[in-house]
This record gives sequence, structure tokens and C-alpha cells, in this order.
Amino acid sequence: MPQAHQLIPIELSDATQLDRMEEHRRVFGLRDCQLSIFETYNKCPDVALSSQGLVISSMMRGRKVLSQPAGEHFDFVPGESVIIPDGISMRVDFPEADAHHPVQCANLALEWGMVERNLAFLNEQYPNTEAPFTWKLDFSRYHFQNNRELASSINRLISISMEDSSAKDALADLSLKFLLLRIIQTQNLALLLQPAPAQEFQFAGVVEHIRQHLQNPIAVDELARVAGMSKPLFYRDFKAFSGTTPLEFVVRERIALSKQRLADPAISVSEACYSSGFNNLNYFIRQFKRIEGITPKAFQQM
Repeated sequence: MPQAHQLIPIELSDATQLDRMEEHRRVFGLRDCQLSIFETYNKCPDVALSSQGLVISSMMRGRKVLSQPAGEHFDFVPGESVIIPDGISMRVDFPEADAHHPVQCANLALEWGMVERNLAFLNEQYPNTEAPFTWKLDFSRYHFQNNRELASSINRLISISMEDSSAKDALADLSLKFLLLRIIQTQNLALLLQPAPAQEFQFAGVVEHIRQHLQNPIAVDELARVAGMSKPLFYRDFKAFSGTTPLEFVVRERIALSKQRLADPAISVSEACYSSGFNNLNYFIRQFKRIEGITPKAFQQM
């Protein structure tokens, strides 16, 4: 799994001064958004989590377990975020929290009408010209890993929320548009990274072509021809859709293939490099560490 990008830590509260040790809350209000920093210092099970509007929740310290009404549950750790739509409830367990291992989470609660207005603005001013043709949040992909761009957007909005500035509502309004677009791009990229992206989605044919030719040189011109677009238009639309460039996507796919190769202990790092489409070992090692957070050799020894 690619390296998760964690948020910038926020200083913990003084636990000796708190009136409660479970989900202690600090609140910072804006016109259309409210930031809550939750901290838990005791193990506790089955805490209710409900939302009004859209909640973007990002872990900063520790671990908790989120459960849906349908019964699905998953670990929620630093470097990850979830989006929770209006009216949805979840249950939360804190299996490891204590004074030495506090759990800290940042929740951004957005007024639902504001979310709809911002999505309408994006669709009117910057329309998505390819399938699925609209900028929209996908609540079937509510749990995702932060990439660098998404973590930066969340960090910026948290920083603005905590400012003592008369201009922070204006700054937040601009940042919220940016954050919503980054979330959509993160979801779209996850869609493209699926083993078999749905054919009705934009660039599914391009992804299939990339995966069939990873061992060969791949140029943007070639991918643009597959997409039936000019090179500048293809580059622009691919990056707008996924938040990453076509060649960066190719690198990520080659890294994913190299991880499959490295699962075999008889395969050397050099063999994994060249059989995955890289033609320079040092470049491969640098890219692997950038994306995965560890070297290929360390990954193979895990």
C-alpha cells in the first residue's frame, strides 16, 4: 500500500486539566465549517458518532475502530480520512487509548447546503467533460488514505480554522472548494487503481493500456491517442480527474507490479526493477521509497 501522508500534529491538551478523558473536544468555528479536535485518554467501547452536514474526519494520533450499522468495521489510523454524510451514524471503539497513547482526531463539519453550493460551483465553472461528467463525492468510497495533496489541503483548513483573523472565513471559503476537489480526485484515483476499473469511468481504457504495456516505454502521446484526445487536453483532464499526472500514474502502476515481483524471495531487487518497466535501478529505488515509504529490499524482507 502506498505511503500515507499524516497531518501536521496538533499540541495535545493538558490531560490533568480535563473534565473528561473520553472524546474531550476543542471547537473552532467558522461561518460554514466547524473544526473539532477530539482527544481520548482512556480505553472505551461503543461510542456513538453521528453527523449533521458533511463530516471529514482525519486521524492524527493513535488508533480507533469504526463500525457501520451494517456491521463492517475497520481500523482508523493516522494518515487516513473518512467522509460521513448527513444523518449517518457510526460506532467507535478505542481499544488502546491511555495517558501514554492518546487518540487524537480532527473533524471538519461542513454545512450541507454549503457543500452542495461548492460542488455546483465546480460543475458550472470547471465542468468535467468526460464520464462520469460531474464532480461529486462518492460515499461508497468513504474511507481512504491521505495522499500528499489531500493532507496539505486538510492541514491548511485546520490552520485557518485555528487562526485569530478577521479574514479566516474568506480564506476558509476558498480552501473548502480546494479540499472538496482534492477529496473527489483522491476517490477517482482510488477508482483507477482498482484491479479492473469500471469501463464507464473516464480513462478506464487508458488504465488497461498502461497495465498491458508496463514493461515497455510509455509516452503521454501514446496514452492521448488511446484516449482519443489531444496531448494537452488529455494531460489536463487526466490530472484534473485524478489529481496526478499520467506519467506519475504509470510510475505507481510499475511500483505496484514490482511489489508483486518482490513477494518472491528468489527475485532480486534488480530483477523486480527491470521486469516492472524501469530502466534505471537507482531511480526505481528512489521512486519505491517515495511512494511506499521504505526501500524495495526492506519491503521484500517484511
